[in-house]
Amino acid sequence: MHRKKRVWFSDAPGLDRQRKLHTFYLTDLEIAQNKKNGRVVGEIAFQLDRRILAHVFPGITRLYGFTVSNIPEKIKQVSMKSLDGSVDEKKYQAMTQRYLDLIAHLEKMGYHIDIHPVFSEFLINTYGILKQRPDLNSDPMHNSPVELRKMVIDTVPPRFLGDTLLLLSCLCELSKEDSKNLFAW
Repeated sequence: MHRKKRVWFSDAPGLDRQRKLHTFYLTDLEIAQNKKNGRVVGEIAFQLDRRILAHVFPGITRLYGFTVSNIPEKIKQVSMKSLDGSVDEKKYQAMTQRYLDLIAHLEKMGYHIDIHPVFSEFLINTYGILKQRPDLNSDPMHNSPVELRKMVIDTVPPRFLGDTLLLLSCLCELSKEDSKNLFAW
């Protein structure tokens, strides 16, 4: 017997009203037949998470164990002085401010810190990520918001479509701001 995995996600997109949380069981999800497109969906979520982490923790390239969900704990951990175990307040404040500013910016687009980090993890675990960085010369779709949007619409079940498109919009916005390709990592 398959064990059901419970996943939380938000209802239909709507910035003017409170979004409701729902439970969904992973075994009920019909994953698209085209695994490559599915991997691109997971990659969109991964790239957004990676951009958020890179913004909050600039200069840290090894982000193993870092997730958007545990950023506050990691800020404290990273700002600890190794000699005496005290917190470097200047470093702590700078990272916290970057985090709060970025989340405030994303929230204006509809991103909810209590929903979307977990939803991103769900997409990554469900669809996977690309096995290697895409070659934008041979397949420019991976840097085209319009093409990625079409692919997401064709791949993601309607129940998850609004939140997935929101993640893509947030990724596009951050990509514009840092002038890097959508799939920079």
